[in-house]
Amino acid sequence: MRTFLACSPALVLIQAATAQVATRYYVDDSLPNHTIFRPEDLGAFDSIPVVVWGNGACSADPVGGHGPFLEELAAWGILVIASGTPGGQGSTTAQTMKEAIDWAVKNAGQGNWANINGSSIAAAGMSCGGIEAYGQNEDDRISAFGIFNSGTLDASKTDATLAAIKTPIFFFLGGQSDIAYENGMRDYKAVPEGLPSWVGNLNVGHGGTYQEPRGGLFGKAGQHYFRWVLRGEQAASSYFLDGGAEADGWATQSKDLDKV
Repeated sequence: MRTFLACSPALVLIQAATAQVATRYYVDDSLPNHTIFRPEDLGAFDSIPVVVWGNGACSADPVGGHGPFLEELAAWGILVIASGTPGGQGSTTAQTMKEAIDWAVKNAGQGNWANINGSSIAAAGMSCGGIEAYGQNEDDRISAFGIFNSGTLDASKTDATLAAIKTPIFFFLGGQSDIAYENGMRDYKAVPEGLPSWVGNLNVGHGGTYQEPRGGLFGKAGQHYFRWVLRGEQAASSYFLDGGAEADGWATQSKDLDKV
């Protein structure tokens, strides 16, 4: 259950009943064409990492496609910068995501963003948004990748795309009925030796669970992943190391997680 505390076209305050903290999302004047999902009280966390997010179908509306999922990440002390705006029309690109990275690096540690850690940024996205995340594969400012219901479209470029990635990469797929299943599994197999990687399949198909309360099991897995790799929370790592994901129904494979 969520209680809406205030609302306007540009600002919505949300209390997540069982999440860590209250969150809000809005469009900041300094970053048009993006939506910021954040803890209401930025001072509640000493260090807040960043996830830049691309939407399914490269949609310019992150709220309509992934709102509960992105709110769940924010509720655990993560600043999410999603491509597009609430109710936005049209499409986004990898350049849209790069603008979010540039903004985060520029503003982290400054003024209202004093607790933001600009050296801990993940590029992530669902379906077409995952391709946008892959577009950051040569950006050394990226600390981790999250590929959700996605995979490289051109098999001839898979090895080169994955070879450029030097940070942990986790894949969250929807099982064999997920249209991205074969591409995502091919990408996982192409991850270079020694690079921490994990793939989980939950049999829900391509649509995932993003619109379920708190983003469903994709939200649960996602917040554990980003808390672990971006903020070093060892309690969150147990979801992947000690059977938590499997208990939730994920079929998993992993490589070199000891190197996270």
